[in-house]
Amino acid sequence: MPKKDPEAPVREVMKPAEGEVICVVKKMLGAEHIVVLCVDGKQRTARIPGRMRKKTWIKEGDVVLVAPWDFQPDKADIIHKYMHDEIKKLIDEGVIDKEVLDQLRG
Repeated sequence: MPKKDPEAPVREVMKPAEGEVICVVKKMLGAEHIVVLCVDGKQRTARIPGRMRKKTWIKEGDVVLVAPWDFQPDKADIIHKYMHDEIKKLIDEGVIDKEVLDQLRG
């Protein structure tokens, strides 16, 4: 097993761009649809796109990045699922507040 190289480049964490929101998965609806609670205070129905469907498993309590639809703001598409180390980096960089994240999960 190869040792980790301390000089290896660290992969950049995906931050929300214009029109994207960080959310927590609240409920699985089935047929690639889920209910998410977003940091902007809204609850949306999100869709898992085909490119993520079989590669990325999403469950309740996961933190995801979504892009709300322009024509139906209460619906969104999932762009990215954050791993635990990525969530810690987002909190450290001040992108998201830990208390807000705990409230959404809670």
